[in-house]
Amino acid sequence: MKKNAYTLIAICGICLNALGLQTTLAQTFAAAQPQAKSASIMYDRTITGRVADANGEGIVGATVAVKGGTRGTTTDDNGNFTLSVPDDATTLVITYPGYNTQEVTISGSNLVIALVESGISLNDVVVIGSRNQTRTKVETPVPVDIIPIQQVVNEIGQVDINQILTYMAPSFQSSRQAISDGTDHVDPAQMRGLGPDQVLVLVNGKRRHQSALVNVNGTVNRGTVGTDLNAIPAAAIERIEILRDGASAQYGSDAIAGVINIVLKQQDGFIANVSYGINNTSYAKYYAAKRVLPAYATQDENTSVTDGGTLQAGLSYGMKIGSKGHLNVMGEFTSRDRTNRTGLYTGQIWPSVSGNNRSDSINTAKGLTRDNFDMLIGNSKVIGGGAMYNFTWKLNQKFELYSFGGYNRKGGNAAGFYRYPNAVPGAVRSNVLSAYPNGFLPEINSVVSDLSIGAGIRGKLAGWNTDLSLVYGTNVFDFNITNSVNYTQALTSSDFQKEFDAGGTAFRQGTLNADVSKKYNVLSGLNIAFGGEFRQDGFEVRAGEESSGKNYDVTSGLAVGSQVFSGFLPRNAINETRTVTGGYIDIEQDFSERFLVAAAARFENYSDFGSTLNGKLAARFKLLDNLSVRASASTGFRAPSQQQKYYAKANTLFVTQGGSQVPVEAGTFTNYSKPAELLGISPLKEETSINYAAGVTARLTEGLDLTVDFYRIDIKDRIILTNNFTGGNDVALAEALKANNASEANFFANAIDTRSQGIETVLSYSKRFDKSTEFRATLAATFIDNTVIKDSKGKAAVKASETLIRTGQLGKYFNREDQSRIEVANPRSKGNLMLNYKVKSFSVMLRNTYFGEVTYLDATVDPGKPDAFPANAFNNNKKETLDQVFSPKVVTDLTFAYQITKQINFAIGCNNLLDVYQDKHTHSSNMGSGRFVYSRRVQQMGFNGRYLFARASCSIK
Repeated sequence: MKKNAYTLIAICGICLNALGLQTTLAQTFAAAQPQAKSASIMYDRTITGRVADANGEGIVGATVAVKGGTRGTTTDDNGNFTLSVPDDATTLVITYPGYNTQEVTISGSNLVIALVESGISLNDVVVIGSRNQTRTKVETPVPVDIIPIQQVVNEIGQVDINQILTYMAPSFQSSRQAISDGTDHVDPAQMRGLGPDQVLVLVNGKRRHQSALVNVNGTVNRGTVGTDLNAIPAAAIERIEILRDGASAQYGSDAIAGVINIVLKQQDGFIANVSYGINNTSYAKYYAAKRVLPAYATQDENTSVTDGGTLQAGLSYGMKIGSKGHLNVMGEFTSRDRTNRTGLYTGQIWPSVSGNNRSDSINTAKGLTRDNFDMLIGNSKVIGGGAMYNFTWKLNQKFELYSFGGYNRKGGNAAGFYRYPNAVPGAVRSNVLSAYPNGFLPEINSVVSDLSIGAGIRGKLAGWNTDLSLVYGTNVFDFNITNSVNYTQALTSSDFQKEFDAGGTAFRQGTLNADVSKKYNVLSGLNIAFGGEFRQDGFEVRAGEESSGKNYDVTSGLAVGSQVFSGFLPRNAINETRTVTGGYIDIEQDFSERFLVAAAARFENYSDFGSTLNGKLAARFKLLDNLSVRASASTGFRAPSQQQKYYAKANTLFVTQGGSQVPVEAGTFTNYSKPAELLGISPLKEETSINYAAGVTARLTEGLDLTVDFYRIDIKDRIILTNNFTGGNDVALAEALKANNASEANFFANAIDTRSQGIETVLSYSKRFDKSTEFRATLAATFIDNTVIKDSKGKAAVKASETLIRTGQLGKYFNREDQSRIEVANPRSKGNLMLNYKVKSFSVMLRNTYFGEVTYLDATVDPGKPDAFPANAFNNNKKETLDQVFSPKVVTDLTFAYQITKQINFAIGCNNLLDVYQDKHTHSSNMGSGRFVYSRRVQQMGFNGRYLFARASCSIK
C-alpha cells in the first residue's frame, strides 16, 4: 500500500509527541558519550522482521528506521524487511499512515511487529532543512515537503520529474516550451514563480550541476539557467524533498526560492515498470483563420489529433555486496513523439502575389493546400535514456565509503518558423527553391549528455560526525541543424549544404565538501555543525563548423549562418572557469520540547566578483500539543552563472514589424564586449535577497491536518536578459554589431529589484476503515504575488546606465513584456485536490489541478501609462486589444490500479480527462498570421490535451 505524497506534505511542523521522538535522542549524541557510534553510518549487524496489522496481514511500505539515525528501509509486499544497524542501536521506529508510531526494542535478529490503527499520518527523517542528523520533517522550523516518487509512480501518468512535481507540488511549475530553440529540449522549472536558477538542486544532499543551456528565446524564463531535472531517471529516485525557504546561509548560491533534494534508491530487490501513453484530443486548428479560410477547409473549429506517443521503461535492482556493501543500479529509457497544435497560416506563401487568394490558387495548381505549410508547434521529439547507481561500503566500525552518480543521454528534434517561398530572399530564391520547392521548415536536433559522479567517506572522528565528499558533474548541449540553408552560401550554387554542426555549450562543476556535526546534551539538545566547500565552475562554448556561421558574402545583406540557429563562431568559443571557497556554521538549540531556535551563517568568496556573507535565523514553538508556529528570516544570494557571463552568439529572431513577423539577426554579447562598453552595460554581480517566512501547523482532529505558511522574498540586482539594441545613429555601435554578424544586440544585466510574496497551505485527511480499505484526501494550494519594484511614476525602477537614459533606449533595456514574465506570465495561484481510495487489491486516484490565470502584456505599450497593465489596454495606432488575460483552468487526472499478485501491479488512466486547453489567442501581435492558436509566451499547463496511458510494474524483494 502506498503513502500519499500530500499526506506527508500536510503535516510539516506537527508536534513531536505525535511521533514519540523526544529528548531521549539527545542522549545518544551527548558530549559525555564520545564513544557513541554514528547511527547513520556504522553497520555491524543485520535485523530482519515483519510488520503486520492486528489481523496478522503484512503491511506494504511501512517505514522502519533506527531511532536517532537517518537510515532506514521500507517493508516489501509481504510486510518483511531487512535492515543493517549499528552495534549500539537499541530501538527501531516503525511508521505507516493510519497507524500509531511504534518503537520496538531490538531483541534478537528477527522481529515481529504489530501496528495499531490510529488514522495518524507519519513522516520520514529528511536530509535538507536541518543538519541535525536526528531531526525529522515535523521538527524542522521551516516547511519541507516529501514527494515519495517510488510509492506514487503507479498512481500517476506523468513520466518525467518536471511534470510529476508540477502536478504534485503547487509551489513548483514547469511547462514545456515550443519554437524556442534549445528550450524546446530542456524544460525550465521554477519554485514560487522565481527563476529556474533561484532554486538549488541537490542529489543525496550534494550540489547538482546546472544545464549548459541558456534560455535566450522569448519564453517565461528568458535569461535564466536551470538544472535539467529530467536527466535524472524517475526509476532511480526514492523520494524528493522540497525545502520551501531561503537557504543560502545553509547551502550557498541559488537557494533563494528553496532547495530540492533528490534522494536515490537504497533498497534490496528488483523493480521494473513499463508505461505507454498517447494524446487523444481535439483542438481548434482553424480558429484563428476563420475569416480567411480557404474553400477546402472545414468550418469545424476542432481538429482531432492522436500524437505524442510516449514509451517509458525503468529498472532498478538493489543488492548486498558481501557483508559490508550495498549497491543499487537503476536505468530508464524514454521515447516521446512530438505533438503539434499548429494553426492554419493565413499569410502570403508565394512570391509576386498581392493577396492570399492568389496564394491559394497557386497551391491548387500545385496540388497543395495550406496544410502542407504547417509548422510544428508543441512538444519536441525526445529519445533518450540513462542509468544511475548508489553505493555504500563499510570500511570499519567507524567509517563508511559511499558513491553515487550516473549518465544520461537524449536526442531531441524541434522545428522553427517555416520559411515560405515568399520569405526566401530574392537574391537566393531561385537556388533555394530548386532544393526546397515549397520553402522549408528548418529543424533543431539536440544531443544532451549529462554525467555525474560523487564519492565520499563519512564516519565518527573524535566524537564528531564527519563527511568528506567530492562531486563532479557535467552537462553538454550540442546543436545539429537540418533541413536548413546558409543563404550567403546559396548565393552562387543550388548545391548548398543543408545540414550543419552548429556547435554547442558545456557546463562542468566540481565540488569538495567537508561537513562536521555533533549533538550536545545542553537543555533539550544542542546541535553544532560547520564545514567548508571548494568549488570550480566551468563553462565552454564550442564553435560550429565554418558553414554554420560564416558570412560568405559580406556585401549581400543576407541573414548569416544556418537558418533557425546559426552556429557558434570561433570568436564565441570560450573555456572559462572560476573558483569558489566558503565556510558555514549551523547551530540548533532545543530549549525545551516545545521551543527550537536555529541559526546559520555562511561566507563565500568568488574568484570573479568577490565575497558574500549570509545568515539565517529560524524558530519553532509548540503552542499546544496539536498546534505549532514557526518562522524564519534570512539573507541570500545567487552568483551570476558562468553561462550568463560568457554566453555569446548571433540568433535569428522573428519580431513584429508593421504587423508582420520578420527575421532579425540579433546577437547576445558578453558584458565585457565592445557593444556593452558603448552602451554602458556593467559587469555582472551577484543577486542578493532577504527572505521572511512564518507559518502554523495544526492537527484539527484525528487524521485531519493543516499547514499554512506565508513568505516574502526581496531580491536586489536581479539578472535579466535585455531586449535588442540597434546601432541607430551610433556608428561605433553599428560597426561593432556588424563585425559580429548582427544588426541588434542584447546583454545580461543586473537590471531590476523584485518582491515575491505568497501563501502556501495544505489540508490533508487520511482514514483507514479496516485492514483492506483506506481513504486519503489532500487539498494543497499556493498564492503568488511577484512584482518588479516601481518608481514614483509607476514604471519599473530599472538600473540603467546614463548612456541608455540619455539616448532614450530604456524601452529596449527592459520592457513591459519582460515585466510580465516576472509578474503575470506564470500562474499566480495554483491548487491541487487529490483523492485516493483503496479497497483490497483495487485502488483509484482522482486529482484536480487548478492553474490560475496568466496574462500576456504587449511590449509596445508604454509601461508608464496608468492604463498600461489592465487587460483592456489598447495600442493607439492599431486600435486593437494586444493584452490578454487567460482564464483559470482545471485539469482532471484519473487512474485505476489493480494489484494482480503481490508482485505485479497494473494501472490505466487519463491525464487531462476533460481535454482542457488554455484559452486561445485573441491578440494579433503573437499569433503569427494564424499559426499560433495557443500562446508560446505565457503558459499554464501546456497545450497537449487529453493523454491516455497504461502502466505495469513488477516488484520482487
